[in-house]
Amino acid sequence: MDNKKIIEVLNKALTEEITALMQYIQHHYLYKGSNAISVRELFKKLSFKEMDHAYALGERIATLGGMPTTRPNPPNVPKKSVDMIKVNLQDEKDAIVAYKEWIKAVDGEGDHTSRNILEDLLADEEEHAAELEALLGD
Repeated sequence: MDNKKIIEVLNKALTEEITALMQYIQHHYLYKGSNAISVRELFKKLSFKEMDHAYALGERIATLGGMPTTRPNPPNVPKKSVDMIKVNLQDEKDAIVAYKEWIKAVDGEGDHTSRNILEDLLADEEEHAAELEALLGD
């Protein structure tokens, strides 16, 4: 098992989770419209889930002897509220694809614990995508 490779994969996931956390928080603050209360609450709920994901990944990275990243990518904050939902949905779909690749990568290194963590996070990302799709009526 190559911890360096696993840590690299987990830090990629952690970067995405921190970015999602910050983006959901920003969208929670800025979302406007007739359904603002319910959408803002969903964004808030999803930000808490992303924070939980970040903690799980950071703790695993530290356990493996690595340094968890604290650097997010820049959040995407569209001007139109409906576009915030669309951006988040696409990000969740992208995360689903990425998690499947990351699961293969850590499994290839024989790290079943990291695989299990990533599989749990993948299930959450799939749920997030479904919730956002429901908002759009897709």
